[in-house]
Amino acid sequence: MKPFTTLTAVAAPLDIAKIDTGVMLPGRFMRIRRIPGVADYANAFVHDLRFDEKDRPRADFVLNLAPYRDAAILVTGMDFGCGSSREGAAYAVLDFGVRALIGPSFGDVFVGNCLQNGIVPAVLPIAAVRELWRQLKQTPGAQITVDLPNQTVIAPDRTRYEFAIDATRKERLLKGLDDVGVTLEHLPQIEAFEQAYRQRKPWLASRN
Repeated sequence: MKPFTTLTAVAAPLDIAKIDTGVMLPGRFMRIRRIPGVADYANAFVHDLRFDEKDRPRADFVLNLAPYRDAAILVTGMDFGCGSSREGAAYAVLDFGVRALIGPSFGDVFVGNCLQNGIVPAVLPIAAVRELWRQLKQTPGAQITVDLPNQTVIAPDRTRYEFAIDATRKERLLKGLDDVGVTLEHLPQIEAFEQAYRQRKPWLASRN
């Protein structure tokens, strides 16, 4: 995954509570074979909120409004990402072009899936989130900064809000490492162990 350090980008106020993973990625889109590095799920993200039953964009939905279409940060409502554990919901967020989420709370499993895919979920007090919503609606297209090294969200009016994140997860995000990447950091030691082990037990079947 791509490393995350500091992101300054247009932010969109998605002030709807309890958008669950089934809304974020409707089940019918899970049949799409996702290729890493290709935004296969971009159209699927909150599809039924963005489009009507005839697949026409809803003119009044925030992510369809011109100032917010290229938002890379979403300021979300309560319990964003609750519901099922489908990892595809995090893929949909990423494929839509979003690298950071700011909200009062997130689904626990969804948070893990975001962190595993290079998305920062920053939890702020509800009062701070409401203030961000106010500023983003007042000035459509305004930018927010998410500073991971300093664990800080910088509002359009330059107010700073601190957020907490697990130290191990933070280090992985900064380095761009998922679980496989962390394992591969130890590849020389793994290969050395395998070689020594097979020398001690030459009767084992070769992996080739």
